[in-house]
Amino acid sequence: MTVGMMSTRKWIARILVVGALGSFAAGTIAPTASSPSTALAADVALGAGGEFHPLSPTRIFDTRGAGIFDTAPLGRKPTSAVGQSFNVGILGRGGIPATPTDVLAVVLNVTVTGPSAGGYLAIAPTGSNAGVSSLVNFDAGETVPNMAIIGVGTGGQATVSLFTPAGAGSADVIIDVFGWVSTSGFVDAGDTGARLMPVDPTRALDTRLAPVPAGWTGGRPVGAMEQVTLPIRGANGVVPPGPDVTGVMVNITAVNNLAGSTGTFISATPAATPAGIEPTTSVTNLGVGQVKANMAVVPLGDDGSIRLFNRFGSTHLIVDILGYLQQGVPDTTTTGRVIPLDAPFRAFDTRQVAFGSQPLGFGSKEPWSFQAFADSVLLGGQTIGGQSALIGNLTGTGLAPLDGRSNAATYLTVYPGVGAPPNSSNINVTLGKSVPNMSLLRYGSASGDPYTISAYNYDGTLHYLLDVYAVVLS
Repeated sequence: MTVGMMSTRKWIARILVVGALGSFAAGTIAPTASSPSTALAADVALGAGGEFHPLSPTRIFDTRGAGIFDTAPLGRKPTSAVGQSFNVGILGRGGIPATPTDVLAVVLNVTVTGPSAGGYLAIAPTGSNAGVSSLVNFDAGETVPNMAIIGVGTGGQATVSLFTPAGAGSADVIIDVFGWVSTSGFVDAGDTGARLMPVDPTRALDTRLAPVPAGWTGGRPVGAMEQVTLPIRGANGVVPPGPDVTGVMVNITAVNNLAGSTGTFISATPAATPAGIEPTTSVTNLGVGQVKANMAVVPLGDDGSIRLFNRFGSTHLIVDILGYLQQGVPDTTTTGRVIPLDAPFRAFDTRQVAFGSQPLGFGSKEPWSFQAFADSVLLGGQTIGGQSALIGNLTGTGLAPLDGRSNAATYLTVYPGVGAPPNSSNINVTLGKSVPNMSLLRYGSASGDPYTISAYNYDGTLHYLLDVYAVVLS
C-alpha cells in the first residue's frame, strides 16, 4: 500500500494561527527534515489485514541484561550528536509471530533509562528509508518511555538510533511488546484479531476525585505495590459491554507531585498482579515531582477490566479512553483497520515558517485540517477511502510562561472537530522540556471538512509537532 501525499507544507493546513506572546526555550528534539513527496504505508491487501492482536505486556529487550534479548551484544548503548544505531530482533518474541508475512506492524513501549546526556531516540523498521523522527526525548539521568506502532524491517528487526546533540554519551534501552497488527496473509484460525474503534477522548479514572471504580476509595493516591481495577467493557457509555471487546487504547497520566514523592513506575495489565509481586513491564516511569502521560494498548482481563499498578510511593492516576479493540467485525469492511506507514512521517511543526512559526497561546485552541492527507491515501493506485483517525507521536516543546514563573507547566489536548476541549489531555509539559506521547487522534467535522482536529493549550505559550505512524480506516 502506498500513501501518496503532497508536501507536508501543503497537505496539512494550520487553519488558525494564534499570535506569539513570548519567546521559547529550545528543547532537545529531532530537527524537522524536508518532507518527502510521498510516504509509504506497509503493504497490505484488505482481506483480514490491519487487525490488532493485543498481548500481555512482555519485555523483549533490555540492555541492562534482564529478560529475553536479541543476539546483539548487550550493555549500555553509545550515543552521539550524529546518532548511533543498533538493531533489535522483533519477530518471534513476546507472542509476536515469527513469520514475516504474518506481521504488518508491532506495538512496542520503548524506554530510555539512565542516559549520560540529553538527547532523543528514533525507531524505524530496519532497512527503511526513514528520516529522523524522535520517539523519546530525554535529559541526562531520566527514564522516559513512549509507545510506537511500526512495521518490521529486514531480518524481522527494528533499528533504534540514539542522538545526544551535546556530544557522545551512553544510555540503556528497554523494549516491551504490547501487541501486533496482522497482514491479510495471516491465517487467524482462532479469529483473535480485533479492529481499533476510536472514540472521543473520555475520562474513565481520576484517583484525585470521586466516584472511582468499585472497590477504590476516591480522593486518595495509589500507594506503593497497590493496584486499581478499572472496568472497560461498558465504560462511560463509549465502550460496548459485550465480550467481543478484547482490549483498550488508553492514555495513562501519572501525577507524582505529592509531598515526599519518590521515583516510581506504572504498569497496566489485563490480570491482577499477585500481592507482593511487581510486574515485569511498565507503561510509564516517573521521577520525583513529575506529571507524565503515556499511551498504552492493554488486553482486557476475563472480567472486562484492566489493572493499573504503582511500584513506589503514592501516585495519582488519570486514565482517558481513546479507543477499544473489537473482534467479529466482518472482513468485507474496512472499519477499524490499522495501516502503518513504512516509517514515521513529520506532519507538522509549529516552529516552522510554513506553519507560522507561532506557538499556541495561553488558554487557546486552533484547528488543523487533514482532508488532503486523508484523500491521498492510496491502495494499488486507488484512493483507499475514509479514515477515522491517525496514530502519531505528539510532542510539546518550548513552553514559555506568561508571567516569568520558574515552575510553569501546561497540558496539551488534541481532540476531534472544533468544539470545546474535552476533560482529557495528551501531554503534560514543563519549562525546558520536550515531551512526546504517542496519541490516537480521532477526526471530527468542521465546515464540511470531516478530517479536522483541534489542539488546546492550557497555560503559557507552547510549540508542538506531530509525527504520523499509522492511519485507522473507517
